[in-house]
Amino acid sequence: MSLRFPVKVDGRHSETEIDFATEAEVLRLARWRRPRVMPEDAVTARKISDAVDFAKLASNRWRDYQRAGEAVSSMEELVEAIQKAPAVELATVLIARPTWRSAIPTLGFAYLRRTWCHHLFLEFLATHPRVIGRKHEIIGWVGVSILHKIVSIAKDLDIPCIWGEATEISASWYQEQLNVVTVGDSFFIEGEVMQHCQKEMQRSQKEMLARRDKM
Repeated sequence: MSLRFPVKVDGRHSETEIDFATEAEVLRLARWRRPRVMPEDAVTARKISDAVDFAKLASNRWRDYQRAGEAVSSMEELVEAIQKAPAVELATVLIARPTWRSAIPTLGFAYLRRTWCHHLFLEFLATHPRVIGRKHEIIGWVGVSILHKIVSIAKDLDIPCIWGEATEISASWYQEQLNVVTVGDSFFIEGEVMQHCQKEMQRSQKEMLARRDKM
């Protein structure tokens, strides 16, 4: 079942739907492109370039796992595959979709692998180049919401650890989201860090629901 998570659009509260990607959505990731005119800001330009590269890699790697029968497109498929073979390695892609009329059908994605020892490896997490470049709309909190979705999956499946690689640019972002002193080229979400992320996810969900009640 897809869940909604809070985002901000042009300074106003809104929601994104985050769910397992369909095959068509995974294939569309390979079509992400850099804008013809890149931002002058070097950090923003690097984020856009990384996002395009990560999207293509995620699409290709998911298809490799799909050919081997080791890619899943729903929570039900993930649970069933684990029950059949507890040590199976599986790949999946999560997609963040706008719930409002937007020119950006995919706000961001995460490429994950469930490892043989029942951990989650977050290999790629990126937002769309237009989200990064703030074209048409100013959209925030997409990456945070995707991370919270991953944490919710870990909670539902009783997965004790989420780990992944950080780039030089993303390390400070993970450091802030995980509430840790330092993040190098890798990070681990487990123990107290996992508890912190779960509390932040639950807090954001409660605040989002409270805003709905006021509407």
